[in-house]
Amino acid sequence: GVVVVRDPRDGRILALVSYPSFDPQILADGKDVAEIRRLLNDKKNPLFNRAIAGIYAPGSTVKPILATGALEEGIIDPAFQIYDEGFISVPNPYDPTKQTIFKDWTKLGWVDMRRAIAWSANVYFYTIGGGHNDIKGLGIERIRKFLSLFGFGSPLGIDLAGEKGGLIPGPEEKKKIRPDDPFWRIGDTYITSIGQGDTGATPLQLNLATAAIANGGTLWKPFVTKAVLDESGAVVEEIKPQAIRSQLAAPQSLAVVREGMRLAVLEGSAKSLADFPIEIAGKTGTAETGVIGKNHGWFTGFAPANSPEVVVTVLVEEGTGGSTDAVPIAKEIFWAWLAAREQLK
Repeated sequence: GVVVVRDPRDGRILALVSYPSFDPQILADGKDVAEIRRLLNDKKNPLFNRAIAGIYAPGSTVKPILATGALEEGIIDPAFQIYDEGFISVPNPYDPTKQTIFKDWTKLGWVDMRRAIAWSANVYFYTIGGGHNDIKGLGIERIRKFLSLFGFGSPLGIDLAGEKGGLIPGPEEKKKIRPDDPFWRIGDTYITSIGQGDTGATPLQLNLATAAIANGGTLWKPFVTKAVLDESGAVVEEIKPQAIRSQLAAPQSLAVVREGMRLAVLEGSAKSLADFPIEIAGKTGTAETGVIGKNHGWFTGFAPANSPEVVVTVLVEEGTGGSTDAVPIAKEIFWAWLAAREQLK
């Protein structure tokens, strides 16, 4: 699993955890040959930095970005409600009597944008992503545009080796990845709209995207080094924050999305955080792995909700889901952050 904690105001990484881990001193010493051999042969890959190089389907954690894109492109009014029957059906273009069903995790009834984020309504995001009935939808190219704008699909330039860029799927990418089925269909757009299929992101990317929503639209370059020192301990170079992009979206668009993420904590999929003494906003995600009963569980969120100082992103590989696996871990991290915050006062 992975934990990424950062300050949304400047890009500073506060914690970067990849588990299982290892003691780097063992490699530096080079004496414990048996332990080094064990690390190299461990099937759980403790030497692999999952936080910056692990590429995972982000699942529903991309929905706040899709919502932002839909607002920016005028696809839907945030108060407009869509009825979530628990699925949508799309007629076969060659035989209208046949339908393809795209499922939700449950029947949610009428949902507007804020409630769709809070309850992670797939039907709503299928609709604003790929279009359905009278709603045109973003379409795959505009989905790609906004995911890229928020930092997906390419390395972010963290000051550590080995960072990967992930993948934002599209028609050309599908031709390369799936030569036996190279045609892009509406179903591919639907699945991309909920962060599944060939969509791949690192936990670091998701953390930065969440921070950009939290801070009002600035994507800060991530960094772990505070300063470079010489042998005497004197500062040679102080690392200063650097913005990759700013003004990613209109303030009112991001405000709606943050309200939906706050609602996810008050009454939705992250409700177990509702009793925290400081207001948290966040989004869960449960990404299918292809193995029945094993899902990647995600949570990404920030606190305080109205004036964010910290962003926490948690991934649990091959567990049950975001609400059950990732949220409890995130809560412990928020408690640790709060304790440190109080000590600094």
